Amino acid sequence: MTRFAAVLLCLIVLCGPARAAGTQRIALVIGNAAYPGAGALKNPANDARDMAAKLKVLGFEVILRTNVKQKDMLRALTDFGEKVKDGTEALFFYAGHGMQVRGRNFLIPVDAEIRSESSVSSEAVDVDQLLDKLAPARLSMVILDACRNNPFERRFRGGGQGLAQINAPAGTLIAYATAPGKVAADGDGRNGLYTAELLAAMDVPGIKIEDVFKRVRANVVKKSEEAQIPWESSSLTGDFYFRGGAAASPAPSVSAPALDPAALEIAFWESTDRGNTAADYAAYLNKYPDGQFAELAKNRIQRLPGGTQLASVAPSMPAIGQRSPQAAVESIGLPKLGDSWRFRGSNRNGPDPVTYRVTEVQAGSIEISHATNTGDRVRMRLDADWNPVESLGEQKNSHVRFTPRMPFYQFPLQPGKRWSGQYKTEVVDCGSMCDLDVEGEYEIKGWESVTVPAGTFQALRIEGVEKNRAIFGITSTGRRTYWLVPEIRQAIKHEYFHDGKRVYEYELEAYLPAR
Repeated sequence: MTRFAAVLLCLIVLCGPARAAGTQRIALVIGNAAYPGAGALKNPANDARDMAAKLKVLGFEVILRTNVKQKDMLRALTDFGEKVKDGTEALFFYAGHGMQVRGRNFLIPVDAEIRSESSVSSEAVDVDQLLDKLAPARLSMVILDACRNNPFERRFRGGGQGLAQINAPAGTLIAYATAPGKVAADGDGRNGLYTAELLAAMDVPGIKIEDVFKRVRANVVKKSEEAQIPWESSSLTGDFYFRGGAAASPAPSVSAPALDPAALEIAFWESTDRGNTAADYAAYLNKYPDGQFAELAKNRIQRLPGGTQLASVAPSMPAIGQRSPQAAVESIGLPKLGDSWRFRGSNRNGPDPVTYRVTEVQAGSIEISHATNTGDRVRMRLDADWNPVESLGEQKNSHVRFTPRMPFYQFPLQPGKRWSGQYKTEVVDCGSMCDLDVEGEYEIKGWESVTVPAGTFQALRIEGVEKNRAIFGITSTGRRTYWLVPEIRQAIKHEYFHDGKRVYEYELEAYLPAR
């Protein structure tokens, strides 16, 4: 039996959710990250998506919401409450900002405008509303990864750090990412520390829910060096297992066709990840080339012995590092659908590991999509010469037009060439107050050998000086330097300064051409 077949058998027969036949499992999962300004968080949207995927595999019907406004958040709670019936096993998971005011806990939507203590009840969501909706359930769990240091709390004296202790109603377990009144860090990886440990512990078969959280607490305390101590309040009157096993009554056998494709992929990935070899990750990519773990698999291959260098240029491209100092570039051409480039870097919002993926190719334009470190998902439209024309994001004020385009490139590109261009930056949802008139001057300094995490490349160094003019005649200056490698159709390094202050810098980690 192959490793995958063994894991799949476990998932279907032995490790399924241990519950009485016919018991409904329902979950509401919310992750809020895209708060404005200093309130922006990195992990909660990822935490919510990963938690939702895990719960679906464990037999839950899941309502998932990310970066929700108050109206949508209340609507989701209502929809959730309508599904909670007698005998239901219900779970609520929230990651994002939360706060306490005089002993009451509130979860903060991304559009909250909290100016004073009195505005909290009308701008945020009271946790007590949630507990009321859980009352019919046989068993309910409330998991709050909402103890991050909150910028709103500095605006008035009535609030306190972290969340307040709640006495769990009968049949309910309430779990906090850290002890009441304390705060937890947002985290540096894809998930917050607490959620990452919880996702892992939920996979252990045959242990009761109380033991799941004990495992989480022990690992979080150890990894945070005792700075963060998860905490629970429980009034459960029955047993609950995320996964059944030897210590619990096995769930009724389920035939393989009952598993949806997402569950099969997750089972395959979990088997792959446990094997942790380049061959296993290659097998996953062969079966799921565009799967939800594809980027992670490619990254793991690079770091393992025997892995391949995914940043290598496609064999059909000209050899790099063998150019004349005066070599010209007539065009860099159109990419293939699915081509992607992974960068590491930072901007004003903090560290920003980002992957750009080609999602559309037409004769006169290209669309490249990526996720930001504020939780927004952005589609960037470029012309056939790779000059940005428009940026469309999901968040308010993230739809930006560059009219007629940002003139980063003017072909042919050759050392010593200079050009200039004018364009207007228009933030569609903001109006003329946010418009910016830009005059740019650009110069190609020459070919340079540049080393980035993806390797060493011969790149054209291009420098630009941009004079910005905003409303009321306010002016500023931006300076950008980017190193273009034509073979991979990207600047492998890019840095930008505004009025002498660094705004962002990025370096290529991997070039992942479409298969």
